[in-house]
Amino acid sequence: MVTFFEIWVSLKYLLPKTKEKFFSIITIFSFVGISLGVATLIIVMSVMNGFRDELTSKILGVNGHLKLQHHNNLKINSNDLLNEKLSEKITGIFVNEIIISQALFSKNSFSTGVFLKGVDGKYFSERRIFSNIKTSSINSFKNNEGIFIGEKLKKKLNLKVGDFVNILSSNNIQTVFGNMPRSASFKVVGFFNTGMYEYDSALIFLPLDIIQNFLDMKNYFDFYEIQLEKFDQLDEVQTQLKKNIPNFLKISDWRQLNPSLFNALEVEKNVMFLILLLIIIVAAFNLISSMIILVSMKRKDIGVLRILGVKKNQILKIFIINGSIIGVLGTIIGCFLGLIFCTNINEIKSFIELFLDSNLFSEEIYFFSQLPVIINYSQILKIASISIFLSFLSTIYPSIRASKVDPINLIKWD
Repeated sequence: MVTFFEIWVSLKYLLPKTKEKFFSIITIFSFVGISLGVATLIIVMSVMNGFRDELTSKILGVNGHLKLQHHNNLKINSNDLLNEKLSEKITGIFVNEIIISQALFSKNSFSTGVFLKGVDGKYFSERRIFSNIKTSSINSFKNNEGIFIGEKLKKKLNLKVGDFVNILSSNNIQTVFGNMPRSASFKVVGFFNTGMYEYDSALIFLPLDIIQNFLDMKNYFDFYEIQLEKFDQLDEVQTQLKKNIPNFLKISDWRQLNPSLFNALEVEKNVMFLILLLIIIVAAFNLISSMIILVSMKRKDIGVLRILGVKKNQILKIFIINGSIIGVLGTIIGCFLGLIFCTNINEIKSFIELFLDSNLFSEEIYFFSQLPVIINYSQILKIASISIFLSFLSTIYPSIRASKVDPINLIKWD
């Protein structure tokens, strides 16, 4: 048990007299080091969580959770009505017929490579990522009146609804004169904004009927794309699908389709955690140094306390409490600073960019217009626990040294 006396002595040692300025500075450095280490770890891990979640939600919002395609990558016939059969048998899924192609997009003197994605009209109403598209535009798309273009491409070319753009397909037409490129003019009926630069600047959605006519695919398409209502039911739905699809189709989930990207994010998050944990470890070593200096400076006081009847284990607890208070307070302040920074990170980013007159996070490189942050409180609790535990470990050796001070020798020589 810890007594009031032990806590009182620990607090007296924590706030030294004016003549002990050097020890006070070392203690402040230890306290600040722990606070900054904890705050930095919380900020970085929260941003990493945000990056992973945003990237996952944007990629899956556009590409779906599961993909059904032919084993030999052959085209699939729409007449089998498999999408309707699957939707009836398995609840909580949205099945879409998809066509993917590459093309050259041109408007006036500007041209760029784009990805064409043929989808049906219900595709956009089933995905929350496209909730910013106007209802009138979706109705026009369903009626095969035109195409959807990303916001970044729209701003680059100053496009508006009703404009016509030219698309040159990579699929050629075979004629008696040789291969001729497929080219057509399409009306823009709406714009989408996923918040991911790669999609908003290089992806174009076409109604399924229009792209089938454009590529001369008749009633065929490339694959089925399946979106889940509940992300955590992925494995369960995948098992059900295997029982209800023809043998010539194979299932791929988002983890198989994007393995390197998400594995890299997970490895990066773990490595960043270990690297930034070193800041707290260094601060813990500073705490050991300050505690050893405190024990050296308080040798006479320890001797007096021992002569007055204070036991060794009480001396041990006094110095453990002293170091633990620094660790706990530093951790609490660090958590507070980390949470404040996380909740205002985009405002801080904007201020720094305004001050430096430069863009800290380019959309072309990082995909996002805003820094995504997800505060995981269980992760913060883990960081705080590690910090307090390391602070506690740092107090053990100096406290043991303090408890072994011999009061007889101190009285004899000092």
